Amino acid sequence: MKVGVVLPVYHQEREYIFECIESMEKQTFRDYKLVIVLDGPNDETVSAIKEASKLLTIPYQIIDRKVNRGISPTLNEGFQLLQDCPYLTWISSDNRHDPNFLERLVAAMDQATPETVLVYSFYRRIDENGKPITYTKAWYEYVEYFMTRPKEEIFQNCFIGCSFLFKREAFNKAGGYRDKFPNVQDHDFWIRLLQYGDFFLLREYIMEYRFNGKYALTTNIPPEQLTMESMASSVDVRKMIGQLPKVSVILYSHNHVNTIKYAIQTLQQQTYRDFQLIVIDDGSTDHSPDAIHTTHDSRMVPLLLQHRGKTKSLEIALQYCIGEYVLFMTGEDWLDPEALRLMVERMNSLPLNTDLLLSNHKIWYNRRGRLVSGPIITGQSYSSLPSIEINMPYAVLYRSSSLKKDFNTAADSLVEDHLFQLNRKNNNTHWMNMALYHKRI
Repeated sequence: MKVGVVLPVYHQEREYIFECIESMEKQTFRDYKLVIVLDGPNDETVSAIKEASKLLTIPYQIIDRKVNRGISPTLNEGFQLLQDCPYLTWISSDNRHDPNFLERLVAAMDQATPETVLVYSFYRRIDENGKPITYTKAWYEYVEYFMTRPKEEIFQNCFIGCSFLFKREAFNKAGGYRDKFPNVQDHDFWIRLLQYGDFFLLREYIMEYRFNGKYALTTNIPPEQLTMESMASSVDVRKMIGQLPKVSVILYSHNHVNTIKYAIQTLQQQTYRDFQLIVIDDGSTDHSPDAIHTTHDSRMVPLLLQHRGKTKSLEIALQYCIGEYVLFMTGEDWLDPEALRLMVERMNSLPLNTDLLLSNHKIWYNRRGRLVSGPIITGQSYSSLPSIEINMPYAVLYRSSSLKKDFNTAADSLVEDHLFQLNRKNNNTHWMNMALYHKRI
């Protein structure tokens, strides 16, 4: 058989199962085999699968496992039975597929370059009752824009969706699906698959994704948890393949819709390029998340959190830092284009026991939408100034190992205003007399 399809099933609605299997029976492409793996579902689901499968006239096999092991082991078990299939895919038991679903994906893969390992397409959304969810033209344009990304940005966002076909050879090289990130096993697999070839987008709508189904992952898992697990996978794969940047920049944003895009742009315009960008949106109620999501940068680790506060958000962000050095910013501020280069060069020249490098920061006052030049605050003298709002050392490059060791999450007012605080009495510091950070207040 040319194509192997796995259908993993846990608990599922009887109606959804019949609709899914009926849609696969109606496929115009017939050179495929279906393996249905029952992952310890309830009796009602087992009964529905066995009854619905009688509709199939293509080769199929049912694996009736009584113990639930999770999606990744289930997929791997199914694909293990499809060794002779050069193309593979898997489907969800609550989705529906157009009759030309497999035909179009196979044709796209056959016509793609030899280096292509994954073909994916657009998809429509239906509600829990199977009715089409209608959106504005602008929404569809945004989704198509989101899914039309350079393959390297899979590290940043999972833009593949639920309609795809990949090569068996690449699947084997990538090591199949991992159970390390059980709720985002698909994103984790795409990131690893990236290392073995190209991705191709078929710009057609050829299936229906059921939104808000009773057993759907996106219904039962909070978005914040999915985001954090997805980005943990991204960072983990970077470690696996040796993509370890020198600097991790943490950019904190809460309702900074008017400034966050510019803050990101000043980072993208840095002359020093070897850095990881962790962007935290701390429960914004404006359109800041949209500004973050429409940014194209494979170095970015976007974390969309519930409102945790600055201190907790930064504590979370530190878990994703893989750079030797760490620099913090807020979404209303910006960096001089040479900031990272100058600070990294200076830090590299200092003794290894230097925990942090201070530089100066320039104050800008926001007066009715107009920026008015303020003073330059020196890293040497900040601690003697009376105003906490402007005296914190914003332009600081930290040694990551020391920062993670000494990070203080005490919720006193100083920590909340400062974002975090190291016990400087126990840390070796160095100051460079240059204004590299621009602070908007």
